[in-house]
Amino acid sequence: MGVRKPLYPNETPALRAKIVAAAQHYDLPVDLVQRLVIRESSHQPRARNGPYYGLLQILPQTARTMGYRGPDEGLLDAETNLKYGVKYLRGAWLVAEGDPDEAIGWYARGYYYEAKRKGLLRETGLKS
Repeated sequence: MGVRKPLYPNETPALRAKIVAAAQHYDLPVDLVQRLVIRESSHQPRARNGPYYGLLQILPQTARTMGYRGPDEGLLDAETNLKYGVKYLRGAWLVAEGDPDEAIGWYARGYYYEAKRKGLLRETGLKS
């Protein structure tokens, strides 16, 4: 059994469990999801910055593209934000061919046209 990492500032055991569950559900490295959560919100589920919401600072329209149907404020719920933000990150990971730095970059700037160029619109969830 591996050594448990200490909690990050603002992270709780319950939040860590949600992050791990989301990473596992979308078959992503937990460290990648943690890195993005730290970058985007410092583990603060109710973080807001302009039009961006929650742990992964996802735009409501991006979340809707990933299947979200609730109000914008619903994205301030950690589990909801992780569900749709990590789903979007999964697409960035695919476009980046598994490169964590590239995946973070694609997440931040959007990857629709790159996914289209690579024939990955369905795999990334951008097209049903």
